[in-house]
Parts: sequence; C-alpha cells; structure tokens
Amino acid sequence: MYDLKFLILIIIVFSIIIIFSFLAYKAFVVKLMKEKRVQFEKELEYQKETTKKFIEGQEEERKRIAELLHDEVGNKLNILSLWINNEETWRNEKSREVISSQIPELINATRNISHTMYPVNLEELGLISMLEKLFSNMDSSIHVSINLNHPYQKKNINFEVQIYRIIQEFLTNFIKHSKGSELKLIIRDCESYFSFLISDNGIGFDLNSSKKGMGIKNIESRLESIDAKFKWKTQRNKGCRLIVSIKKLDK
Repeated sequence: MYDLKFLILIIIVFSIIIIFSFLAYKAFVVKLMKEKRVQFEKELEYQKETTKKFIEGQEEERKRIAELLHDEVGNKLNILSLWINNEETWRNEKSREVISSQIPELINATRNISHTMYPVNLEELGLISMLEKLFSNMDSSIHVSINLNHPYQKKNINFEVQIYRIIQEFLTNFIKHSKGSELKLIIRDCESYFSFLISDNGIGFDLNSSKKGMGIKNIESRLESIDAKFKWKTQRNKGCRLIVSIKKLDK
C-alpha cells in the first residue's frame, strides 16, 4: 500500500520535473529564436544603412563630377566657342594665342576630372607616391606632411583605391570646411595590421550634436566596405583626427 503511494509520488514528482524541464527548454528556445530574430533584424538594418550610405556616396560623387565638368570644362568650352566664332579672332595674333592657351587648360581639366573618377596612375606609381602627389597639389599656405613609420608593402588595387579615396575625401573636407593650416598623415604598415592617422588643426566639429555631412558619410561608408575599425576625435576649434586600423586577412 505504502509502496504504491510512494511509487505514485515518485511518478508525479518526475512528471512535474519533466514538465518544468520541457517548459524551461521551450522558453529557452523561444528566447533564443527571439534573440536571433532581433540580431537578424539589426544586421538587415545595418546592411540597408550601409547600402544607403554607399548609394548616397555614389550620387554625391556623380554630383561633384558633374559640377567639375560644368565649371572646369563647360565654361572653358563656352569661352573657347565665343573666340572661335568671332571673325576677328583669326585676324588677331593675340586672340590666336588665347585660343592656343585654352586648349592645354582643357586637357588638364579633363585629366583632373578623370583622376577624380579613378586614380589611373595608382597601379603604376603606388599608393604612397599617389598620396604624396595629392598632398603636393595643396595650396602653399597649408603645411602638409606624410610620415611612413614602416616600409609600405603593396596591397590589392581595390583596397588601395579605397584608402586613397578616404584620404582624398578627408582632404576635400579639410579644404572646404576646416579653415585649417596644417594637415598630417601617419601611415603604419605592420606585420598584422595596416593603419593610418590623418589630422588637421581646423575648426573641427561636434560629432555628438552635429549632423554628419556627406563627406564624412562617404568616408565611413568606404571604411566599412574594407572592414576597418575607425574612430573620430574632434571638437569645435580643436581640429579633427581620424584613426583607422585594418587587420590583415592573412594573419
């Protein structure tokens, strides 16, 4: 009699344990699925935001090229057209000299726009030489410097194009907005990672309260495309600094 009651009690206890275990496992699975769904939604949102930034960057780049074509090439062609269509031009030696001088300027303007679209000499000259050339075109009133802490090893061309574009974009923002007089670039090409630091002494900006401009969005979009870790250090009237580190895949 007592043995039967004890057996029933054991069965009830085990049943309760099994039920609670099942409910706990079910709750765990539901929680895990919810966390995975949230993570998936976050990743999807991140991909959407990255794609949006990339498209915005492309549109901004097209807009800039269109402006360059209009300002640098279009205006020169209009002026040249006026000179050519003027009958007096061909009778005047000075006018012919003006026309002759306009043609090299058009060629240079077209070449500059071509380099803006794609740095064609990057494969031939290499990243460091192209950056030195980019910096050498700065206004003489601005002090610029490039420091290479380790010997640079050539990378994949697509990677180098992105690095060049990032630094070029920083330079463009510096010229347009910073009101600074100094620009520094430090490059480290170590065994396990590639990094660089670029900074200026301009007016800076507040990352927390200021809405990011298209130039900064372009930079961040390109950095994300090469899996770079980066950090901005900037505040009003104290310059701007961008620190970038990219882990090498073969390490």
